[in-house]
Amino acid sequence: MLALLLLAACGGGPQLTNLRCRDAAHCQDVEDPLKVLLEVDFLDDSGTLESGVLNLRVNGNTQQTVTLADIFTAQGIAPGTKKGTLKVDDDMTLDRLSQGQEVKVSVVAVNGKGQGSNEPTLSFTLHLGGP
Repeated sequence: MLALLLLAACGGGPQLTNLRCRDAAHCQDVEDPLKVLLEVDFLDDSGTLESGVLNLRVNGNTQQTVTLADIFTAQGIAPGTKKGTLKVDDDMTLDRLSQGQEVKVSVVAVNGKGQGSNEPTLSFTLHLGGP
């Protein structure tokens, strides 16, 4: 129990919470159904998240790793920001996905100190267009 309290007191890396679709009606981009439009809240006491990476995962497998500096710059998030929301576009590969399949997407961040985050997940049913 004491070790758990010490770990919590030390920070232990970034925390990601409230992974969600940017549009509550659907997760997928209307024009590109293999693009998932997500948001996730972050907290990183070290203030080094922009120096790290974000792993975008589909069904438990990392499909992309993006530099968080690019996301911070594109979204106007100041370097050193410890708390905020990231908007993420995740392009899924189709080789193992099919119409009507339940898809689980998740994200994992690693800050500039090399500390990994938790892995929030979100599930939805894949729609590839048409009625």
